[in-house]
Amino acid sequence: MPFDANLVLRGPYLGTYADLVTADTAATTTTAESGTGNAVVDLGEKGTGALGMDCVVIMHDQATGYTKTCTIVIQDSDHYDAGFHALLTFPIVYVAMYEIVATATVAFDGSSDLDQTLTAGGASDGTTRAFSRKLLTIGGVGKIFVEDQDGGDIYDTENDSLTSGGNGRATQVGIGRIPNWVTGGLTMVRRFSTSRRYIRCSITVDSTGNFGDVDILVTGSQHNFVDNLYL
Repeated sequence: MPFDANLVLRGPYLGTYADLVTADTAATTTTAESGTGNAVVDLGEKGTGALGMDCVVIMHDQATGYTKTCTIVIQDSDHYDAGFHALLTFPIVYVAMYEIVATATVAFDGSSDLDQTLTAGGASDGTTRAFSRKLLTIGGVGKIFVEDQDGGDIYDTENDSLTSGGNGRATQVGIGRIPNWVTGGLTMVRRFSTSRRYIRCSITVDSTGNFGDVDILVTGSQHNFVDNLYL
């Protein structure tokens, strides 16, 4: 995956990463800033051009602090130090997640089941953040990503009954697991185009959350990424 040293939105400062925490601030200079490693990237007078560019986020460490989130927004402007507006927003990153495979016994529905409590056997009670469209149909088998609220939401009993705070009901297949990307190594890719010359990242982290070492890079190469919701 080729990257250009001049197309780094976030990375090490003088060889050392700064943890991505609540105090993070957006850059106002085209060189990496101390304390964050953030920088404004100069795309040139024509911006990205019609074909656009990929923005790649690489989170190297396991984040800390239950119920904490990280939201990364890429902004663009005609000026390196002012006038920035949102260009693209990456999916919210949650600190603690479990991946469950389930068979729907009552169909799930996005408007009623997302961001609702998912209870397993009366014990685990995390919050559903995403689920496969296969669970929109009774008998469908698909994944559910649940945010662990307190360390006790482990979904470790096969054939448990899963009850959503909305409409959905399901039977758990196997035991829940912590996805590999939660423990370090999460990569996200989004493509964008802009006619503006400058871009930067603006990052919001919940109070006391810590997402560790993060690279945010820009490249003209295109990349495919897998939807982990599907088996």
